[in-house]
Amino acid sequence: MIHCKEDAVADYLAKLTEVEVAAFYRRLANNISLQFKGDSLAATLLLHWLDGKGDVLVFPARYVNTLLEVREYLRETARPIFLSQKATPSGGIGGVVPRIKGKIASNPPMGPYAMHLEGNVEASVSIQAKAYMGMAVDPRELDALYALHGFTLISDVVASATPTSPPGSYQVKFTRWMCSTTDYYHWNPDKHISVPNPDFGSTASGAVAPKDREITVYHSNAIRVEKAGLAKPFTSRSELWDESDPNVVGPATLRP
Repeated sequence: MIHCKEDAVADYLAKLTEVEVAAFYRRLANNISLQFKGDSLAATLLLHWLDGKGDVLVFPARYVNTLLEVREYLRETARPIFLSQKATPSGGIGGVVPRIKGKIASNPPMGPYAMHLEGNVEASVSIQAKAYMGMAVDPRELDALYALHGFTLISDVVASATPTSPPGSYQVKFTRWMCSTTDYYHWNPDKHISVPNPDFGSTASGAVAPKDREITVYHSNAIRVEKAGLAKPFTSRSELWDESDPNVVGPATLRP
């Protein structure tokens, strides 16, 4: 779940029992699902937190593989790292060049080269701000914002390097590029987020702030729900997808 820090506002859930808070989160999940016409990653994850007993959840890759931040990471971070044009997260140069030069052992030595990379991707909080201002936003981006703060993007690739002209140059081709994401769904007790209030306009006796269209939810309340045994954190993973964007997997000519 997304973790945002804002100015202090009323914590309407603080006075509720853990059972009542869990019921509110369920209404919130159902409301988000309706907002996205029954096709919401955020709602799926929130309901799994309540009902999944901590089991791993695997969701369709379509929820994440077209996100702007995912496309940007693959183009501007993962591809340059595999082409040895950008340092790895640890600060060194990996990718195909040190394998061509034999500085990183490969079997067979001349390739093809199997490589693995994991990197952090952050959901764009500007999407929420645009939505609140009535600006048009991609519904999938907004859903991902509600569902995920940050997640790990995993790339497993196989690349070949063929000598070409001029002498000393190599044409690099990615013959395989598989991706997936993973995240640990949990709550930061020091943060909170504003969400559409599922109880807005409700006349039910247990409705929370029914006059407020938006409500700020403090994650410390979710921790109370977990401690009461009414929900459990869990690991979520996307299904694998075969990356095909030519701006990511297209060939390149390198001169090591």
